[in-house]
Amino acid sequence: MRVVCSVIFLMFFISSCTEERYFEDNYDFQDRSWNMEESAEFNIEIDSIELPYQIKLNLRNTMDYPYRNLYIKYQVRDSTYVMEDKLLNIKLFEAKTGKPYGNKQSDIYAHQLSLVDSMFFPAKGKYTIELKQYMREMELEGMISAGIRIEQIKEQ
Repeated sequence: MRVVCSVIFLMFFISSCTEERYFEDNYDFQDRSWNMEESAEFNIEIDSIELPYQIKLNLRNTMDYPYRNLYIKYQVRDSTYVMEDKLLNIKLFEAKTGKPYGNKQSDIYAHQLSLVDSMFFPAKGKYTIELKQYMREMELEGMISAGIRIEQIKEQ
């Protein structure tokens, strides 16, 4: 009985939270190629610190992308402090078949993945989120854009 009550409580708790888009922007790469020295930087103004935020990664690529995965380093910082600094390995194609993941739109595949599930910003103000490719290739062909979406998680 305790297990059933716990499951019901968990389902109620999860369904009582909603996410509302707070910020979204994408950085388009010239000539469908992401240069190793080129970073996608997004400046955000946070005006509410009472509720947590979810940060998502938007990626768009074509079949010209030469690998099955993509290493991305992301950083969340204010003017003096780095809050998050991580390297991610993102699967863009199925390993055995080469079938692309993502939602197909013409010849482009769109992906939206969670970077940070729940983050409280410590203070109101300006923050920067930076994305860099870490594939050891000077030019990474087949990359259309990289972006972020920030959603404020609100309880109903």
